[in-house]
Amino acid sequence: MKGTNKDYEKMEELYELYEQKIYFVAFSILNNIQQAEDVVQETFITIYQQLEKVCSLKTQELKRYILRISKNKAIDSYRKNKRHGLFLEEYQREAVEVVNENIGAWEQYLMSEAQIDTLLTTLKDSYRQVFKYRIFYNLTYKEISELMGMSEVNVRKQFERARKQVLDVIGGTQNDELKELKKNG
Repeated sequence: MKGTNKDYEKMEELYELYEQKIYFVAFSILNNIQQAEDVVQETFITIYQQLEKVCSLKTQELKRYILRISKNKAIDSYRKNKRHGLFLEEYQREAVEVVNENIGAWEQYLMSEAQIDTLLTTLKDSYRQVFKYRIFYNLTYKEISELMGMSEVNVRKQFERARKQVLDVIGGTQNDELKELKKNG
């Protein structure tokens, strides 16, 4: 629809007459100033798109028509808020659970690495390096052998010796780190 001067004048007239009424309807449903203002704007956009029909209505019909548009737009906005609110609550609840799990795992990992680092100071450098690659980085013997430039058999033997020395230092205490070392061995 091509906008003419007459169309703009009609829109100005409708705005002057109905802007406050539309706002009141929207605010009574939404209880939010910004969203009520958005509904006013959306209502006038719809009115402009249907201006020919609006111009053909009588005063009472026009008032009912415009207020029905605003009421429907406000209800749509309310439903959207409700869906968004439910989604947001669910997302926040899941996010907190995931963060708590990740923090716990991270703290446990840091503690384990720090404790094992202390134990590893007793090992030769090559044993320590092989042990760290195997335990911390979860590399295979083949990957470690390629990385360090030694045979796979040599890497396996160095890891076994390093693991045995660590177990000797721990003194056979059965804790999580020890179980993990035996499992990875």
